Amino acid sequence: MSSIQHVLVVEDDADIANLVRLHLEKEGYEVTHSPDGRDAIQQFDSGMFDLVLLDLMLPHVDGMTVCRHIRNAERYVPVMMVTAKGEEANKVAGLEIGADDYVTKPFSVAELMARVKAMGRRVEHLSVLDDDGDKLLSYGDLEIDITKRIALRGGEDLKLTQKEFEILRIMAMTPGRPYSRRALCEKAGVESFDGTDRTIDTHIKRLRAKLEPERNRPTFVLTVWGYGYKFSDKFV
Repeated sequence: MSSIQHVLVVEDDADIANLVRLHLEKEGYEVTHSPDGRDAIQQFDSGMFDLVLLDLMLPHVDGMTVCRHIRNAERYVPVMMVTAKGEEANKVAGLEIGADDYVTKPFSVAELMARVKAMGRRVEHLSVLDDDGDKLLSYGDLEIDITKRIALRGGEDLKLTQKEFEILRIMAMTPGRPYSRRALCEKAGVESFDGTDRTIDTHIKRLRAKLEPERNRPTFVLTVWGYGYKFSDKFV
């Protein structure tokens, strides 16, 4: 079992909730079900959860509000949004406020379970990092030393600028999680020189030139088309 053990399923459709519960419990997870947003906030505040599966269309309090509440908590708990087909704007908005992943209805149970397990691997990776005083990330032949703020590939210093390193650090700490251009600008302290969020593209281009064996076929920093960028999770 991964480091995810207790899952809060926030879903107002009883049939979907029961199906998800059945398959999660079959895989050994403990499951708590919440049928609406108000109850979800109460459950989250009173329990200890390792993952929240969060439908966005909920009675009483919507899923976006629930996600914001979870992100304001002291303890980090990953959130996987469940959105209806065609709700592209909601996916983007959910990722902007801190959701870690999303799955679109109608979804296959196999896909959902695969995403939950992948999330568990990411959480486990972060747990190991938190326990490691040296703060060293390793992905294939890439090493990122958080303490010394240097990145090496094949043992060779990539000589990243501070902004390039910060962008890489943010994404590499959460492999597989997509970041919008705006979020990367804000988190990495990148100031726009053209009045748009596209400033980050210039930094990514320079980062890839130093980081990627083939800059036109990146293996570490991947493009999320129409949204932004993410660090590959194939190494986790």
